[in-house]
Parts: sequence; structure tokens; C-alpha cells
Amino acid sequence: MGKISRILFSVIASLVLVVSAGVGAQAQTARDKSFYPQGVTYDPAIPTPKAFIGHELGYRITRNDLLVQYLLKLAEVSDRVSSEIIAYSHEKRPIVTLTITAPENHARLEEIRQAHLALRDPESEQQVGPDTPVISWLNYGVHGAEVSSTDAAMPVAYHLAAAQGAEIDRLLKNSVILLTASFNPDGSSRQSAWNWMHGADVPVTDPNARIHNTFWPGGRTNHYWFDLNRQWLLLQHPEPKGWVAKFHEWKPSILADYHEMGSHKTYYFHPGAPDRIFPLIPEKSMQLLNKVVDGPRAFMDNESRLYFNEESYDNFYIGKGSTYPHVNGSIGILFEQARTNGLLETPYGILSFRDNIRTQFRTSLALLKSAADMRQDLLNYQREFVRETRKLAARDDIKAYVFAVPEDSARAYHFLDLLERHQIRTYRLGRDLKVNGKLFRAVNSYVVETGQDQYRLIKGIFEKITTFENNTFYDVSGWTLPLAFGLDYTPVKGRSYTLGQEARAEFPVMPAPEKARSGYVFSWSPYYAPRALYRLLKAGVNARVATKPFKITTGNGVKEMGRGSIVVPVGWQAGQDVERIHELVRTIAREDGIPVYALDSSHTPMAGMDLGSPYHAALTKPKVLLLVGEGVSAYDAGEVWHLLDHQMKMPVVLYDRRKLGKLDLSGYTHIIMVGGSYKSLDETITKKVDNWVRSGGTLVALRQGARWAGENLLELETSLVSKDEAEKDTPPARQDYGDKEDLEALEIIGGAIMAGDLDITHPIGYGYVRRDIASHRNTLIAFERPKNPYATVVEIPENALLSGYASAENQRKLAGRAMAVAERLGQGSVVLFSDNPNFRAYFYGTKKLFLNSLFFSKIFEKPKDPS
Repeated sequence: MGKISRILFSVIASLVLVVSAGVGAQAQTARDKSFYPQGVTYDPAIPTPKAFIGHELGYRITRNDLLVQYLLKLAEVSDRVSSEIIAYSHEKRPIVTLTITAPENHARLEEIRQAHLALRDPESEQQVGPDTPVISWLNYGVHGAEVSSTDAAMPVAYHLAAAQGAEIDRLLKNSVILLTASFNPDGSSRQSAWNWMHGADVPVTDPNARIHNTFWPGGRTNHYWFDLNRQWLLLQHPEPKGWVAKFHEWKPSILADYHEMGSHKTYYFHPGAPDRIFPLIPEKSMQLLNKVVDGPRAFMDNESRLYFNEESYDNFYIGKGSTYPHVNGSIGILFEQARTNGLLETPYGILSFRDNIRTQFRTSLALLKSAADMRQDLLNYQREFVRETRKLAARDDIKAYVFAVPEDSARAYHFLDLLERHQIRTYRLGRDLKVNGKLFRAVNSYVVETGQDQYRLIKGIFEKITTFENNTFYDVSGWTLPLAFGLDYTPVKGRSYTLGQEARAEFPVMPAPEKARSGYVFSWSPYYAPRALYRLLKAGVNARVATKPFKITTGNGVKEMGRGSIVVPVGWQAGQDVERIHELVRTIAREDGIPVYALDSSHTPMAGMDLGSPYHAALTKPKVLLLVGEGVSAYDAGEVWHLLDHQMKMPVVLYDRRKLGKLDLSGYTHIIMVGGSYKSLDETITKKVDNWVRSGGTLVALRQGARWAGENLLELETSLVSKDEAEKDTPPARQDYGDKEDLEALEIIGGAIMAGDLDITHPIGYGYVRRDIASHRNTLIAFERPKNPYATVVEIPENALLSGYASAENQRKLAGRAMAVAERLGQGSVVLFSDNPNFRAYFYGTKKLFLNSLFFSKIFEKPKDPS
């Protein structure tokens, strides 16, 4: 920025300050004058952020590429700093982490790391010595739209690299500081581009201005529109896989997680609500958290700044960046700053982006000093954490969890991979085990013992928690991962099981099938069967689906194939080369992990169901249109996009919902409507969609999209309480306003896991071998059972809650309703899911329901007219 522009910026900011002060507002911009701590000198050989990026901090959101280059430059010119790329985003942007400490510590960094890890080893005699540094990790920018977080990383890194004097020398001698400036570079880049695009020479403070209202989906999320801060536990993206690996490499003493919140708020940092803490987080962890934030409190109080603790936010969901550390022996601390992308009018006056950066910067320094001052307390806590955890595990009656998914080795692989990344050891079952009425066979079953250092995390992953001290949740209340993955699992009391070899996560590569004379067959149960089928259809290969079970003869004898099995005839393939088909099925076995069987005869070893049977229905390649844009849930849409594009390698046409009236729908086989608001879809569009379905299209709708489709296309009742139950003329009982929050909590589903009864004979249920299914629910949307007795694909049973929070009254109301409905409408179909089968990409157990709606939506038929 040139000199004249800088003068103009300063003048405008001063004018805004004067105007604000004139109306009695607290002008945050007044604090812009003293950005760096007073009395500190800086090494002139280290470039300042301003000198490197070409503008003052806070003038605009820093471009991610310049941010990365600046961090790498600091590592190049400072003997206190080293850099490492810990992951690449979906858009191939690097996630850079700096390691910052005294030069003499850098010389023995690996020794320090190993000694730190040894503190947590009960078999080690490692003690906290006078020169043992505390390990602090500062994380910024997991939400790309929370921009003061990301930009604050630069002055923090600069200060740690360039500040001079006894105070910084003492801090660096007693600390190893990890600093990650942007956990979400794709979202950050999106937000920065918007900010530069709409930035003006004259700052605009009006909240209605375009610069303060970013485009859909905004910069908060990653490339596929996921909230990465919810992915510490779930690990479905490359970014969290990288940073969780780094976390376990160091197991830091504290981890600070910097965010932003609504512009009408002040400043928040942990501790959170005291009655909303995950029960396996040690009380000592919360005590240390409350003490280590005394430094940030003192800074805020010294500047007469408003802040709050112990309310609104919590430490319950263990998959967030500020809570995951607590079940791993570290102290996680959340910071939230009122948001602005420039200068913004708020109830507290003019909020300044530059001042926001300064606040995040200065609380970061205060926290680092607190951690260094508490070095011995923090390190001794980490030393005792695993020892206390082992005692806790020894008192637990549950000694292990056994699980299996015999029909799908790919799902087992993904679950094993997740456990492995969280440093949880898994073993194969040594011999068959019958427990709680279930038989687990050694050939395809696994055991996770609770007597591990990761006991607390293991319990958090496997346990079903349904009772809570407080029913208000900042995020989900239930996330039991074996249920989400659709595993058959059970806890084991006592030592009745036998361990086999330690299991490693290895993707299942199946033997290549021989060349077939008649056809190839593979099961629909494996997770990547839809990807395999799309490979074939994309190549123009004629594939068919079995609508009844049948048997085939293989080299290992007769094998039964279930409904949904895919049949690929060698004949009846117009223009297809036999060698090309064989190469495709070899690829399916190798890359999709699916056993493919080669058949030399169309005749099967059972009456009927030969390869040419009419019960093998022809399939067509889907062409999918996904509605996105304003009013649509970006999270829901991103989950569909990620599933189809990233995992199943299927193209998806992303189309703005607001332009639906202008689009010729005839070229699409499927339209997907996810959660969101569809009230603006007028009668003309409703009729257009209805005509398209009746002409042969399939509408697949989720959550609020399903409610719109159910009511407008199928005339389904989707309200929770049916009309004859509602007493519309009776006013509700009077309640005290002070009870409002607690009473309203009873009327929600707190991101829970609910049971369902799945019709596995229905084409939408193909590939499943058990009727019991678990799905994620966070709304009260459900369907009255349709008049068509075959249309209810998943029914909600009584007492459906499996994990998380749902009131008994809401469970009663949901019982007997439909979670999934599939109806024919004219020549087309409508498939509705009131739950979200693709939630956060880790609900492997329900994704196939959604995928079946893309491939098998024309396989089922209407009931025959009895007349």
C-alpha cells in the first residue's frame, strides 16, 4: 500500500472514530496505535509482516500464498524457527507448521520430543527436569472465514522470531512452540479473495455492505464445504489427518484454538459451561485450563476489554480442536473473537479488523507466557494422565469391544484406519466368540481392548451415552463411531476373548477374476460397489442388478449372492470389447476392494435366476444435479458432493437453486435436494419438478428438502404431531422466561444417533444384511407412513435413541414414523430421507441408502391396483 493510501486509510479510520465517539459508542479503533508490546525491541534482520505482505495488518485479509511464504521466510532467516508442511488441502495448498524455540533447544529437538513422550510412559522413569520445556501449540484458521485468527499468526510468529530481551529468551528456553497459521487454506483463500474483491479505499462500516456478507458457501468451510473443526475425531479429510498426526507426534501440553463468533458479541475463551463437559475429561484438566488462561484474562482486564467464560460454549463433543486434546492428556483452549472483515458498526461501536488481529496476537503471547510459567504443573499433569487413565481402565468392567463387518472389508478398513490414526491398537479375534447373543467369527472380527493409554478416547468412540447433566449442546450429543460405520459390535466384560495378531489398516485388494465366458458377478454389500458399478456404466458396459437372491458356482463351491448383486454379462454388450470388460472387473477387484466372480455358464445351481433371468434388471448411468446456493445447507450439499465426487468418482452438476426455473431438466436422471429452505420455490417450479419426475426423473431429498418434496409431490404428512393430535385452539401453558432455554432443549434432537428398521428387500436397502440400522438425526422431521405399504424403507422403532440426546416424549412421537420413503410417481421416483445419511462423511453405515437411490430408483414398482 502506497504512502497516500496509508494516509487516507488513517484519516478515514480517525473520522470513523470521531463519529462513533460522538454518538457515545466505544470505538475499538482507538487501540490500533499500539499493536506490538511496548518496550520490546525487534531484530531488524527479521522482516515484519507489513514489509513482507505489502500492507498493514488489518488493511485486507492476507492472501494465503503470502501468509505461507512469510512463515517459510521466518524459518529461513531465524535460528529460532523451523518449518514443515504437515498436510495439503484438497486444493493442494500446503498447511505449514512452525516449530519455534531457543536455538539451543533446536539443536536437541528430537531429544526433547522423545523425553516429552517418555513422560507419558508409565514404564519410563522420565521426570520433569529444570530444563524440560513445555510444549505449546497455537492453531489458527480452521474456519477460513474467521480471519483475525489466521492473520494473527503472522505477528505471533514475527514476535517469537524477532523479539529481543530476557523475557523472550526465557519464554523460548522453557517452551517448544508449534504454530499452524491456517488449518483451512482453501476456505481462507476464498474469504480473502472476497475481501479484496469488495474492499474499498474508503472503509464501509455498514453491516449490510457486501464486504461484510460473503457469498454462499462463504469461507468457513474447506473445499467440500465441511466444518474442519468437527473433524479431529472423524478424520475424513487430508487436513485433519495431517494435524492429528502432528498432534500425536508431540502430544503438546496445551493447544490453543483461535476462532471468531458473531459481531454482536465480545470476546470468549475457555473454560466453557461447567455442566457441559464430556464425562471422561479429568477434573484436573479443567482446573489447569482455568489457571492457564489467567494470562489472557490479565491482558484483557488491563485494557478494560469485555470478555466472558463459562457459558455458551462447552467441552462435550470430543471431535473439536479445543476438546480433543482433553481426552489425550493435553489442555485445549478455545478463543472466540467478535468477527469483522474490516471496520464494522456493532453494538459496541466500530469493530476494527486490525484491532481484532491485535487482540488475538496479544492473548496468544499471554497464553504462551502462562504455559511457560506453569511448565512444571502442565508437564506433571501429562506425566500422571496416562497413569491415572490406566487405573481408570483397570476399574472398568468392560475389558474390550469386539466388532465385525463380514460383508464389507472396505468399511472395516476405514474404521481400522481411523483407530490407527488415533493411536488405538486393534487386534484380530483369535478364535470365535459368542457374547451378548452374537457370534463373532475370528476370520473377520476385531478386538479393541480398553486397557490402553487411549482408554478415554476408546470409551468416547465406542460408548453410547444417553443421559446428560445439561441437555443443551453446542454441537452433536452422540457420535458412537461403530454405529455410524454400521458395524456389528458389542462390549465384552471379563477376559473371555482371545487375541490374534495386531491388525493394521490395509485396503482390501482382491484377486483378479479369471476371464469369463458368460459373465461376472459381484456383491453390492462392499462400500465401493457403487464406484465399481459407475466404472462399468461410464464405460458403456451393460450391467444388471439382481432383485432376488441367487446362487453361483465358484472355484470355492456354491456361493449365495444377495439382492442388489451386480451381473455383468459378457454377451449382449453392443460394441464392447471382451478384453476391455475383463480389465474393468480386474480394476474393480484391485482398486475398489470387491471380490468379482467369473462365470462360464448362464445357468446357475438353483431353480430360476439364471444370468438371463427377468429378475436381473437393467441399469442406466445416473446424471446427477445437486441443488446448491443461497438457502441450501452448504454442509449437507458438501457431504453429497464429497461422497460422489471424492469417494465414488462420480461427476456431480452443482446448480444454483435460485435458477431452477430456467433449467431444462430433461438431461438429468436425478435431482438432489438437501437440507435448507425451499419456501421460495413457487408453484411454477413445483409443477416443473413434478412433471419432470412423472416423465421419468428421480428426486432424492434429505431433511428439509425431503419435507418440501414429501408435502409438495407426495402429499405426505411430515410434521411431527399429526393434525388430529394437535390442539390448535388451546394456548400453551404459561412458563417462566428464565426456564426458556432448558425447556426448549427438551424439544430438540441434540445431534443424536437413532435406530431404524430397514427393509433390506427393498432396492433402496440393497447391500445391507441386517435390518437394524443407525442414522444421524438432528431435526424433528419424520413422515407418516405412506398409504403404499411397500414405500416405507426405514421405520423408526419405539425407544429409538441409541446414543446422544432425544427426550422420551420426542422418541414416543417419532416411533412408527418413516425415516426413509421411496415412492414411484408417474414414470419417475421420489426418495426421501428425513435424516442425513451422509452426515460429516463418517456415517459409512447409511451412505449406501443414499447411493442406492441413485442407481436403483427405478427398480421398485408401484403396488398393483387390486381392481
